[in-house]
Amino acid sequence: MDNNLRTKNIILEQGFAQFSQNGMRQFTVESLATNLGMSKKTIYKFFPTKEILIEKVIGNFTGSIKKKFMTVVESDDDPINKFNSVMEFLRKKIGYIKMENLAEVKIRYPQIWNNIEDFRLEMVRYITTIFEEAQDKGFANPELNMDVVAIIYINIINATFQPKFFLKNNLAPVDTIKTFVKMVTEGIFIYKEDANNNDFIWE
Repeated sequence: MDNNLRTKNIILEQGFAQFSQNGMRQFTVESLATNLGMSKKTIYKFFPTKEILIEKVIGNFTGSIKKKFMTVVESDDDPINKFNSVMEFLRKKIGYIKMENLAEVKIRYPQIWNNIEDFRLEMVRYITTIFEEAQDKGFANPELNMDVVAIIYINIINATFQPKFFLKNNLAPVDTIKTFVKMVTEGIFIYKEDANNNDFIWE
């Protein structure tokens, strides 16, 4: 990796860490330069404006998630492990992001937020592929129409994984995702005769 690319990656990674913790209002090129021990001129060399910097910072973050999803979906692992793997990876990646900071992006930079929305829908398509594979291999209920499941799933994602939802209900993204994964993979109800043993029985 050449020095320019290395410097650019360092700026993007530190930029996202600073943004996710401190928010948009406190995210400045000057503060980022100070934290990195470099001049503002160096940052502007790669990112001419603050808006471009923010767009690339978030794009670099979502790109790393997309790369992981693609790798997992194209692997030879079974679909249940694929689903658990991508959701666990996602939980770790966004677990430390403050939702109020993402809410600022939605308000102040709607075009960047649109990119986030497009990214989220793309990730859902990867997950839908995993669901379809699970059904083909006998890991999912064969009576389910996966096209309908996909529509419901997408709408749950769209309605739930929004900054406003987390803030209004005082929910942490990391816990919400973990619960959501258990709902999808294990269901909500258990057979009455097995309730005391806390065992799940699948037919």
